[in-house]
Amino acid sequence: MIKIENLSKVYKMYNSPGERVKEALFPKRYDGKIREFYALKDVNFNIKKGETVGIIGKNGSGKSTLLKILTGVINPSQGKKEINGTISALLELGTGFNPEYTGIENIYLNGTIMGFTKEQMKEKVEEICNFAEIGDFIHQPVKNYSSGMFVRLAFAVAINTEPEILIVDEALAVGDYRFQAKCYNKFEELKEKGTTILFVSHDIDAVRRFCERCIWLDAGRIVMDGDVNTVSSKYMEFITSNETDAMAVINKEKKERETVVEKEFEAINRFGTDIGTVKNVRVLKSGEETEVFNSGEEITVEVTVDIPEGADLENTGLAISIKNKSGIDLVVAAMHDYDLRFKNTGINHVTFKFNMFLNCGEYTLTTGLEHRDSYPISYFDYIEGSAYIKVVCDREYFGVVCLPSEIIVEEN
Repeated sequence: MIKIENLSKVYKMYNSPGERVKEALFPKRYDGKIREFYALKDVNFNIKKGETVGIIGKNGSGKSTLLKILTGVINPSQGKKEINGTISALLELGTGFNPEYTGIENIYLNGTIMGFTKEQMKEKVEEICNFAEIGDFIHQPVKNYSSGMFVRLAFAVAINTEPEILIVDEALAVGDYRFQAKCYNKFEELKEKGTTILFVSHDIDAVRRFCERCIWLDAGRIVMDGDVNTVSSKYMEFITSNETDAMAVINKEKKERETVVEKEFEAINRFGTDIGTVKNVRVLKSGEETEVFNSGEEITVEVTVDIPEGADLENTGLAISIKNKSGIDLVVAAMHDYDLRFKNTGINHVTFKFNMFLNCGEYTLTTGLEHRDSYPISYFDYIEGSAYIKVVCDREYFGVVCLPSEIIVEEN
């Protein structure tokens, strides 16, 4: 559906408006002398029909520039793109809308931009209005809309015109919770229909929940392109480290502590400033190590850590989380959340106990020896995949957890 080859976007960085004028008048004299900034450089990827791809990266990494090129808002400086399908995009608020027009008029305007006739849009108007849920405001100029009303209408137009390719750039950030849930349900419908979706977000949980593939951009280049859990985990390593160069995180050799590690972990990813401080992780039921639990049984997680000398004990703590296959945190327990602190450096043992009320399925245990002296939280040792857990049930339940409940049915 999308093929990108050697794509680059270059902006010239002038020292003053006068320099821009001089270059226009005397191009040969200034040839090669104006500083250039690459918003994108030598980007290559293919996206197949029906793929849902997350695009992640820090601010200024080139995400929005890439999407603007894909949607034809701007042209690349070099390289080529091939788009095989109709695109519907929700980029910045206001893109494609005339603030003086009413909501209805903007629905028809956007339909025209996307290549639909007026008669075709008439068939879609009712569905769009029902999805947007802005009532009689649909007949008012959109310049009078709140940001929430605006995004409702923009999103309703984007996803109810049956696009072959849907591009969303952080647009849901201004929607309320109910509207976001409604949009995610619509995403699932579009995925089932084979719509190709590009989803740009800083919310890693949302990317993991929604996408199967992930492209990580940094400084205009693709750092990683692959399975969403693998790529997003490496990205988390980058943003929680002191590195400024993403490729340095990918290529650096991890140096573990010289002291003997008590357990070899089959980790999905492991990173931190002092790898090896988490020495051992044991998952137990009634004092015996196991990976299998019945829903509702008590689980004990015992963690042995070696706190580095000189660590700030006030800001140092241990946290564990249980993630699903998509890498989304379902259960999190952290010492700091219970106002607990280590008293001494060196070897410490921490025990977590709770009832495993998760629904039947397979889960990943993540363990992190963290220091919370800055945000985002950074880690001495972070292990995604320090253990793996299977929960079995007597029947399959709906939802994420199976909480014991009292249900009373009364007859009149």
